[in-house]
Amino acid sequence: MTRKLLIFFVLAAVLPLASCSGLNHGSGGCTTNCGGNASVTVTVFDTPPTGVTVLSFSLPIVGMSLTPSSGTPVSIYSPTSVVPTELTRLETDSAALVTAATVPVGSYTAMSVTIGATSGVFVNASKSTITWSGGSCSPGAVCNLPTGAATTVSIPLSLTLSSNQNQWIGLDVNLNNAIVTTNGTAIAVDFTQASTFAATTTTRTGLPSGAADMIEDFIGTVTAISSSSITVQSGMSGKSITAAVNSSTAIDVAPTNYTNCNPVSGTPVSCLVTGSVVSMDAVLSSSGVFTATEIDLLDAAATDEIEGVIYPTTTPGVVGLILADKISKSGNAVLAASTTTYGTGIFLTASSNIGYNIDSKTLTTAPGFTPVGFSGSGDLLAGQMIRAQVTGVTSGSNGLSATATNVLLRWSRISATVNLVAGSSFTMTNIPAYISALNTSLSLTPQVYTYSPGTQFDGVTGTTDSNFQNASVAIRALYINSNAPAFQAAKVRVP
Repeated sequence: MTRKLLIFFVLAAVLPLASCSGLNHGSGGCTTNCGGNASVTVTVFDTPPTGVTVLSFSLPIVGMSLTPSSGTPVSIYSPTSVVPTELTRLETDSAALVTAATVPVGSYTAMSVTIGATSGVFVNASKSTITWSGGSCSPGAVCNLPTGAATTVSIPLSLTLSSNQNQWIGLDVNLNNAIVTTNGTAIAVDFTQASTFAATTTTRTGLPSGAADMIEDFIGTVTAISSSSITVQSGMSGKSITAAVNSSTAIDVAPTNYTNCNPVSGTPVSCLVTGSVVSMDAVLSSSGVFTATEIDLLDAAATDEIEGVIYPTTTPGVVGLILADKISKSGNAVLAASTTTYGTGIFLTASSNIGYNIDSKTLTTAPGFTPVGFSGSGDLLAGQMIRAQVTGVTSGSNGLSATATNVLLRWSRISATVNLVAGSSFTMTNIPAYISALNTSLSLTPQVYTYSPGTQFDGVTGTTDSNFQNASVAIRALYINSNAPAFQAAKVRVP
């Protein structure tokens, strides 16, 4: 794999700040000694839960406003088409919800978030049947969570905005607090529970200079590309991100057997064209500007493709997959349907000549990174995130099914607690119960390996940070079937 490095400098201008002494009751803006507007950008992420068994969770955010100290709320997000936010991926990553919304200057005391009805998929890793009003889930089964009711939540926030100020706000969702269990056997989803949301204006430790947040592993089809920018559109949500690219942007390529990229003169950028499928990492500034730090080529040309968490089934040669991403190129009606979305279950059968590959992404050039342990069906493990090129996607009485012609190991999100730290590696406890139950050869305190450079730390500076020992942690890692550490981490986040 070839990696092309480019150099990028972000210049931030400090603008004079105007003072504000009062609010206009009609508009939420200032009335004396100040005026104008500020710019607000909002990202959302999920506090890493411990031992969580949720495979997918869709949170449709339908509105967002800021509450001034007096006057009417100021809307900063009111989409005409609601795209649910998938929370399990946000244990390690962030999603941009609002970029550069115009807000009157003034003082604000709260953020209100309105959500629609939620949905999710979980594994019952307990030994008892879990019940809720109108449903139940047997031990070991993969089931839909009960629907969470639409609601509006007010989140305390102390914020004073001055004219021309660029302000970032982080919205932290705590899914653990929203999922309520009674006696371990009854379950409900309730986002009115205490501490399900928190808002912050303090950027996390470990982010690159100039970053308000990082938007990572944003997957989609390239719809526009030039020497200075790239636009990527998600095949799942339809959302697009346009990011600046220049000489610091790294270009990586997944294995040729998967990408079908045969670079001209060994330069992978020659495969990166309109219609390619990529995973993009980008710095997001407080002014709402994206700058790509890494573009990982997944397909030189788009094809029918799915990505998700896998789990075993009782049918030989068939694995289940809980959908996290899709690309529909052929026009297959089932794959393209809006109902084939986050949390959809698909049963995968391997074609006779299927290939198995590993996506190294940001670890491509990390010293010592030589992943092995994903070369055949025996290396498929519950909890792995895989991407598969597929044919024959159909819908039947047992749900969706497809044939996988090519498989790419990608990045599992695993939440746990830091156990023992040894140099650049550490062990974890309280890993998701379904992973340990379905992979009995895996240690209950599996080892995680990090690389310098290569592994991004978020919330801490590294494994030697005093806040790392015994911390709740979420990793984005390759989960491999090998005597080497089972988890090879590209990202480590501590809240």
